[in-house]
Amino acid sequence: MEGAPVNPIEVLELTRDFGAVRAVDGVTFDVRAGTVFGLLGPNGAGKSTLLKLLVGHLRPTSGSVVVLGQESPRPERWLRMGYVAQSRHLPAWMTGEECLAFARSLRPRWDTAKAARIASRLDLTLKSRVGQLSRGQYVRLQLCLALGHSPELVVLDEPTSGLDPAGRREVLSLLIEEIARDGCTVVFSSHRVDDIERMADTVAILNGGRLEAYGPAEDPRGAGCPEEGAGSLERVYLEVTQRRTA
Repeated sequence: MEGAPVNPIEVLELTRDFGAVRAVDGVTFDVRAGTVFGLLGPNGAGKSTLLKLLVGHLRPTSGSVVVLGQESPRPERWLRMGYVAQSRHLPAWMTGEECLAFARSLRPRWDTAKAARIASRLDLTLKSRVGQLSRGQYVRLQLCLALGHSPELVVLDEPTSGLDPAGRREVLSLLIEEIARDGCTVVFSSHRVDDIERMADTVAILNGGRLEAYGPAEDPRGAGCPEEGAGSLERVYLEVTQRRTA
């Protein structure tokens, strides 16, 4: 049933199968407005599949996902969202400038000055064709496209994957600044604990398609008693992933 949820994202018993393979297995969580939700898990944990379910690129096998008040994705929902995919999907023949111009034509709230500021900040090469861009430049272009219309919700699938340390720092710093400026809700996936620790208010640890821990970043099991000392998220993450692979 469609309606106005309490939270911009509400997920209940969400499952997605690909034939005999269960990529997402009975996942339940919600994301509060104006927060950064960190989805942490090793490669192959099901993070990308889960995010594709959130943005509407995939349909659930069972369960429900309500995003910005809609269980079934509609065109107007895309106008309120930004998305950075892990895989390449932008037309290889377009230049960066053409991608931004196309986005501007589709999004009534497109902010040309903001997009130019982000492109400059990230030293984005706009004259080159998408097919010629490095991994780092491609991520920067996606970020510009995702943030240029000041969306209510931003979904980021491993945006720092494949970047060198300097590139990771620059991307994370930009995201932190833009999130603080716009007050948007963010879902951010990574296999790096340090990225999630730096960004997230709430953390979910996904492994083998199952949600293994879910709670505040300082209390990832949601037990109401955060572990003492630094690195508690890393300890829980290592425990979860080692248990599942043992």
